[in-house]
Amino acid sequence: MKRYRLSVCKGSSCKAGGSDAVAAAARDELSARKLQARCELYRGGCYGFCHMGPNVVIREETGRKRDPLSPEDFQLMGWEGEAYYSHMTPEKMKRVVAEHIEQDKPVVELFGHPDEADD
Repeated sequence: MKRYRLSVCKGSSCKAGGSDAVAAAARDELSARKLQARCELYRGGCYGFCHMGPNVVIREETGRKRDPLSPEDFQLMGWEGEAYYSHMTPEKMKRVVAEHIEQDKPVVELFGHPDEADD
């Protein structure tokens, strides 16, 4: 059974765009589906894609030891098992929890594409 770390950006632009409600929806959906043991929810720093927010990053837990100086809490790392979601809403977050976390099926059509100029 896979385990995940789900980070909801808490940068000022994402917060202004509703990231607090997205984080609350993630917390509530994880609880309702009894998935807290499979998914650690936290508030990450700014990922630098403010114009695409609210932003959510999900990483599969692989047992890799966390480095407290790692930039992973505020940048995409390109690791296997990493998914970046942009323009998130509470409704989209509920779907991501149901499909990505509960069923281990990332919701590809909701992925953000940070290499594109403007979304």
